[in-house]
Amino acid sequence: MTDNKKKTGKPDSYLISFKERYEFDYAVGQLQKQVSDTTKQEAKDALTKAAKKVNPSEGREKIMRAARKILNS
Repeated sequence: MTDNKKKTGKPDSYLISFKERYEFDYAVGQLQKQVSDTTKQEAKDALTKAAKKVNPSEGREKIMRAARKILNS
């Protein structure tokens, strides 16, 4: 399916699509880099919990901030 070039708006690069495996894995990797001594499973769990607390449409950075807070507590 091709993009409709007539529909312009904000790019979704500031969002995390939890339906797309590669986007979720990328966010997990970034979270592991930001919080030292974090396993992949801990990062996945924190990201999932953060996404339940924060509306995904509020943006990637807000979800990542909430996930870092979960990991640091």
